[in-house]
Amino acid sequence: GKEATLLMQSLNKLSTPEEKLDLLFKKYAELLEEHRAEQKKLKYLQKRQAQITKEKDQLQSEHSRAILARSKLESLCRELQRHNKNLKEETIQRAREEDEKRKEITNHFQGTLSEIQAQIEQQSERNMKLCQENTELAEKLKSIIDQYELREEHLDKIFKHRELQQKLVDAKLEQSRELMKEAEERHQKEKEYV
Repeated sequence: GKEATLLMQSLNKLSTPEEKLDLLFKKYAELLEEHRAEQKKLKYLQKRQAQITKEKDQLQSEHSRAILARSKLESLCRELQRHNKNLKEETIQRAREEDEKRKEITNHFQGTLSEIQAQIEQQSERNMKLCQENTELAEKLKSIIDQYELREEHLDKIFKHRELQQKLVDAKLEQSRELMKEAEERHQKEKEYV
């Protein structure tokens, strides 16, 4: 090739065999040094190739785990959505039932109160019997009012408990969405890296 031609031209310029031999030895030493440098470079490149292959395998493994985690998160999210829907329907149904019970209690209370008031108005005689009956009616009215107030407190506690459950479910759903979003972003970054 070109280097051989140049070497021959250089040799032809020299007059003695000793000079030509020195030139050949010098050229051989240069070629040997170049060969060693190329071998060293080749070993480095082979080592780098093995390292890159290992990193690629690790990334593929992490990518597979990320896909599996994403699938699990999506499944969990769907399950939470179904649970949330069922809980909302159940809460609405129970609220409707409690509202009907509240109306029934109110109507009963109003009817009883009207009955008591009518009985009080019908009593006109100012004697012991009237006093005794009035006392009994007042106690009955107080008992009904107490029962009504207790029922109101109980219903309020139920509604607050339902509201708390709903907030908890909403918080869990939002957390799952955030986790899925993070997994998708990490998956996208890994795809771009690969």
